[in-house]
Amino acid sequence: MGLNDLSIKYKLTLYIVAGVFLVLAVSTGIIITTVTTQQEKLAYQQSIELARDYANQFDGDMRQSKAIAQTLANSMEVYSSANRDEVNNMLKHLLLKNPTLTGVYVGYEPYAFDGKDAEYSDAHGHDGTGRFIPYWNKIGGSVALEPLVHYNEYDYYQKTKKTTMDVVTEPYYYQGIFMVSFDSPIIKDGGFVGIGGVDVSLKYIDDVVGNVKAFDTGYAFVTGNSGIVVSHPVHKDWIASKTLYDFSIPEISKAADNIKEGKGGNFETVDPATGKDVIMFYEPVKTGNYSFILVVPKDEMLAGVTSLRSKLIIISAVSIAFMGLVAYLIAMSINRPINNIVTSFKMISQDAVEGKLDARANTDVGIDFREIPNGLNEILDAVTAPIRENMRVTNALAKGELKTRIQLDLKGKFKQAGDTLDNFAEYLDRIIEDSNRVLTAIQNNDFSRPVRVHGEGDLRILTNGIEQTRLSLDEATTERIKAEHALRESEKKFRTLFDSTSDAIYLHNMEGKILEVNQLACERMGYTHDEFLQMKQTDIDGTHAGNYLLDLIKELCKLKSNIFETIHVTKSGMQLPVELSSGLIMYEGKKAVLTIARDITERKRIEKALKQYAEQLEVSNKIKEEMERVVNSSPVIVFKWRMEKDWPVEFVSENITQIGYTVEDFISGRIKYADILHPEYREKFHSRLEQHPDIRSDQFNQEYRIFTKSGDVRWVDERTFIQTAPSEKNILQGIILDITERKKAEEALLKAEEIRKKEIHHRVKNNLQVISSLLFLESENFKDKEIVEAFLDSRNRVRSMALIHEELYQSGDMSTIDFADYTRNLLNFLTRSYFMESKNIKLNSQIENVYLGMDTAIPLGMIINELVSNSLKHGFPDAIEGNVNVTLELDNNEFTLQISDDGIGFPENINFRQTASLGLQLVTTLVEQINGTIELERNGRTSFKIHFKELKCKVKV
Repeated sequence: MGLNDLSIKYKLTLYIVAGVFLVLAVSTGIIITTVTTQQEKLAYQQSIELARDYANQFDGDMRQSKAIAQTLANSMEVYSSANRDEVNNMLKHLLLKNPTLTGVYVGYEPYAFDGKDAEYSDAHGHDGTGRFIPYWNKIGGSVALEPLVHYNEYDYYQKTKKTTMDVVTEPYYYQGIFMVSFDSPIIKDGGFVGIGGVDVSLKYIDDVVGNVKAFDTGYAFVTGNSGIVVSHPVHKDWIASKTLYDFSIPEISKAADNIKEGKGGNFETVDPATGKDVIMFYEPVKTGNYSFILVVPKDEMLAGVTSLRSKLIIISAVSIAFMGLVAYLIAMSINRPINNIVTSFKMISQDAVEGKLDARANTDVGIDFREIPNGLNEILDAVTAPIRENMRVTNALAKGELKTRIQLDLKGKFKQAGDTLDNFAEYLDRIIEDSNRVLTAIQNNDFSRPVRVHGEGDLRILTNGIEQTRLSLDEATTERIKAEHALRESEKKFRTLFDSTSDAIYLHNMEGKILEVNQLACERMGYTHDEFLQMKQTDIDGTHAGNYLLDLIKELCKLKSNIFETIHVTKSGMQLPVELSSGLIMYEGKKAVLTIARDITERKRIEKALKQYAEQLEVSNKIKEEMERVVNSSPVIVFKWRMEKDWPVEFVSENITQIGYTVEDFISGRIKYADILHPEYREKFHSRLEQHPDIRSDQFNQEYRIFTKSGDVRWVDERTFIQTAPSEKNILQGIILDITERKKAEEALLKAEEIRKKEIHHRVKNNLQVISSLLFLESENFKDKEIVEAFLDSRNRVRSMALIHEELYQSGDMSTIDFADYTRNLLNFLTRSYFMESKNIKLNSQIENVYLGMDTAIPLGMIINELVSNSLKHGFPDAIEGNVNVTLELDNNEFTLQISDDGIGFPENINFRQTASLGLQLVTTLVEQINGTIELERNGRTSFKIHFKELKCKVKV
């Protein structure tokens, strides 16, 4: 049994239940997938955040220990007393003050501390070398002093010495304690002299990690950068003896590789400690090169997701059962009225088969199904009306009423039948109307109107006969019209050719009487056409008298060349030189002469001008020869080049022999001008010539070096005029003069001046450095903080000026300095001067790549020194981190210098323009000195902006 054999009731029930099941199944699947995915992401995110929080906690502890080591090394860099007992007391105090530390130490190179190593050999806290290597520790429980060991082999000393950078060692055992060392280099006068460091026990990490719990049975452990286990809550025997690679699990080994690179992540694997399926989350502890690993059983982390999925599936099953019941009730309510309508349809169809088209369906049914019997009744009405209308039109056409058409608005197939009947009537009407129009045109001698509507079948015989008749009549008429038109066109072409020529044309008989002239002859000679017909050819000739002209024309007509010159006299008496060309023709059955007269007035004028030019050229050549003799005897060499690749030479004076070449070398093309240019100048020469159109100058002057034919290098001064022609290539025409001796004298003077300037700047720099050192030494004699700070400020100001002269001494032109390089050196000096390494205060610079003159660079350097020093001294009183930024930007020849910091901010109650501070007074004075302006911004940070202009600056490329 097929689907079509089922009742509507069962179909409706089946379709509704199937549709609802499909919708609920898809929506439930999407909801379950979406919700479980979100729950799973949330569980992952919670675990990642937990691992990251513990990693950050350990990182903070490591950073604190690292900062202590850095501070210790920085303090020893500026320490100058060289007292071993004093340093031992300081180390012991530092160890007691920081209970988290296991040991504190410094280690110096041989004789680097006080030069007395030999006196301390095997003394307390020293080994046999006597080097200053005290190690204060609490390994035995109480504070004790002993010398450092293995410093010649272990990384804590050797790696720090080699890299001169901070070092954090891998975890290691020392005297039964698992620990890590933080070491920083001690640098003095740019060289390594020792280390300062602290040891930290890793036992506290194991204590903290042992208390970490994730979900029900999850736990955590910590590894080093090499994968070594640093802590574990269960397997204490793994600590310092096992690495992640030892488990031989690919996922764990891959994570160990990521830990080496300082990366975090997560992966699924089997826990080697419990044997369960787990998800491990690992996050790097950046400062100590460690990684915190959180181990979570997968079934515990996703338990909530599984429970939620089961509940959603049960809800979907209940919904499908309920919708099945509703679908059955709906099908029952629809099926009952449909059965009644089907019975009525069967009765109507039986009447229609018997030809009873007036039968109609009963419309007394439910309102929802009433449109079905109404529609059937409308169909029956629509069938009856078209049949009656077609019968009416057919009868009218049979009576010859061809304009009759279907008037009823038919639809569908009935409309197609009606349109077919109308088309036939229209077609017949058009054939008869078109044939009548063709016959009417023929009656009016119009044979161009063809038959446009051709009939089919018997009607084609009628339309074809009319068309054949029209074509025969049209052909006969067309031939006559063509003959008349050809005659008119021939006459028109002759007259157009006769009148449109640029020469005068005369037609005369053998006796000279003028028979015809063109319009140009009338205009040129001043006679009318009728006047010419009363004249002879001799009447207008001003050169030949009597019949001589006629005889000459007759004789010339017999020759191949029949051209001669004469003079025509116009009606006004003006003489007009002309060139005559004659020939014999037949005109109206008789011989006649056709003469063409060309006006040669302009040609005669040009011939006269050429004769005058030839005379002037002869004089010019004589002057040229004289000038060549003058040039060839002078030191100036004359050239003429084409502006093409390598500048081929078109002309060169004979005195080119001054530099060993001959004229033939260049004119023949064997040598081009680029061949004698020094390689250093070829590209410059080419670039300047290419820029010529943009410069809009016809002068080209420069000095450069060339090679003589013997290979010597000579300096020349070129003065060139650039000739530009719109339709031709540019030509270079100029002179070159040997200036080698002058150049040698100039170079000697410049070298002497450069040596003198270098000596001045070197002496000034040395004197300023001596002053800076004296200020530093003098400050050691005072204990008062304000006095020491005043000496330090003065020292920094002197140092900023000394750096300027040092940059000038190293620069190439001795007048400008690389301001970006100078600013970096100044900021590095201030960093060391104020011991900013221990506070992690960063000095950042972003300086435009320019060279500034000394008059601007010195005030700017002192301004930067004062404002940066002010930020370092007052901007960060309690902070251990911060930024001081120095920027210099150039925009349309105006500089903007900005010094800003993110410290506590400039006090609101202080006007920096009116303050007792010597530094700020100096800043405002220096800004006025460079004709600049200064402003202060307090938008959450302190920012000084200084605007000024510098005419002598040069931008670095």
